[in-house]
Amino acid sequence: MPKKSNSAAASAAAAAAIKSSKAPSAAGKAGAANGDAKFIDSIDPEDPEYQRQLMRPAEIKEDLTLMEQRKRVSLILNSEAFRRELEEIVQSQLKTGGAQPASLDALRQLSDLLAPSASSSVAAATTSVLPVNDLRGGDAAAYQPEERLLRCKLAAVYRLVDLHGWSEGIYNHVTGASEHFLINPFGLEYREITAGSLVKIDLAGDIVDRGCTVFGVNKAGWVLHSAIHSARPDIRAIVHLHSNEALAVANSRCGLLPLCPEALAIMDEVAFHDFHGIVSDESERPALIESIGQKATVLLLRHHGVCVCGATLEEAWRRTELLMTAARIQLESLRAAGGPDNLWLPSEAAVAAGKAAAARSGANGWSFGQLEFEAAMRELDGAGYRTGYVYKEPRLRAPEDRPRKPQQPPTPPPEEEEAVAAPAEDEANAPETAQAAEPDPVESAKEEPVGESGTEQSQPAAEEAEKLNFDQSEQQPEV
Repeated sequence: MPKKSNSAAASAAAAAAIKSSKAPSAAGKAGAANGDAKFIDSIDPEDPEYQRQLMRPAEIKEDLTLMEQRKRVSLILNSEAFRRELEEIVQSQLKTGGAQPASLDALRQLSDLLAPSASSSVAAATTSVLPVNDLRGGDAAAYQPEERLLRCKLAAVYRLVDLHGWSEGIYNHVTGASEHFLINPFGLEYREITAGSLVKIDLAGDIVDRGCTVFGVNKAGWVLHSAIHSARPDIRAIVHLHSNEALAVANSRCGLLPLCPEALAIMDEVAFHDFHGIVSDESERPALIESIGQKATVLLLRHHGVCVCGATLEEAWRRTELLMTAARIQLESLRAAGGPDNLWLPSEAAVAAGKAAAARSGANGWSFGQLEFEAAMRELDGAGYRTGYVYKEPRLRAPEDRPRKPQQPPTPPPEEEEAVAAPAEDEANAPETAQAAEPDPVESAKEEPVGESGTEQSQPAAEEAEKLNFDQSEQQPEV
């Protein structure tokens, strides 16, 4: 009961305060009349919303203020422009290595929180994705920027292989080389591989950096990849797969046939290696080196699988896509035709033209495979994989001030076109024209009209002569 009386007394006091503030003071009225009214004078004490705010406890007011602040922060964080600018800052700091590990880690965590939600077909089958780039704080500072980027790209390639259905459990390998080469730990599936889990190994087989897992390296993978990396310094990335399509082509006597543009793009770079058992014996290294030679980038291993190589991971991944597409088309064609004898093969001229067109293909400013690889990274990042890939073109939309149509030179009028069309002819005929335009004085004297001799005269000359005769007749005196 005392509590109720206290609250009633407080309410009565508040109501009295409101009533006492209804009528503005004389000074306030004078100020309003002079045009310099204060904010307090514009408050309507009878307003129910104002009375509600006046009666509201301080704790609730503070909560409402915090809610408004959170709403504003949410609007900023959900802004697409803010996301782009933050990602550009993070990627710039990763490239230059200028930020301190703690601040860079904070930026990356904030960027990860703002990563786009899974909206692509890649993320359709999964709700929880293990990030590709797991290098944070001290782990990221332990590696040079180039190695960090290589680790992120290589781990992303493992995820792409798994998403395309080309993985085989914990087996097969993809390597990326710099001073040493990185390989997957033998025990993780491709969907589990991250940038920090990759193992760094040298060409002698010694582990330089074990990564963040307890697993080691498969010896067969080291023998195969180290043989190619040591014999071909131009090869910095190798994708080794046991896919059904590639193995079927490798086991065919006809090899890779020119049945599609994808096959024409790589068939001159294909070599074969005969099967001698699982590649775990170092004595097979010379045979592998001899089989791949100095020009091949696709090594079909009979009864085993395939090794697709490249100077970069982008090149190796693009050739892998081309090979898998060509192999799938070849198998479907053979199944439909009932055998190689019923296949309709293109002519030699058509094959040569297709190879030439494939060699010319590519976008300006982009190296082979880079454009396709960057699109694949966008798909992974859009699905929430957080690849850590540094995009060459992070902004897809063109600037607003760029014209939508390319500027073309103005078309000259028809008269100018004719003048430009034959400048040489005008210059060649210029002396003759000038000579023809200049009159001969002798001929002019012969052709000049003389009074009323009956010689033909031009109309202006005749009028001038008639006027002269008229003037002279007026000046003669009368007789």
